[in-house]
Amino acid sequence: MRKRCSVAANFRVTVNLEEAEYRELSAISQKHRVSLAWLGRKAMTEFLERFEQEELQLPLILAPEQPETADQG
Repeated sequence: MRKRCSVAANFRVTVNLEEAEYRELSAISQKHRVSLAWLGRKAMTEFLERFEQEELQLPLILAPEQPETADQG
């Protein structure tokens, strides 16, 4: 299990959000009286825990697929 991060973080991450995403997250943060930064840390911590436990595969294509070629021999 991962060590919980402290409030005094050593690293900073910047994320660009769509307007609707920002509005939804702002509403959640206000309703539950937590900061947007806290929501971001919570989401990332939970993702890392799920990634470790379930060995999640990210939906990223790291290299283009090579087209199959017919044998010409």
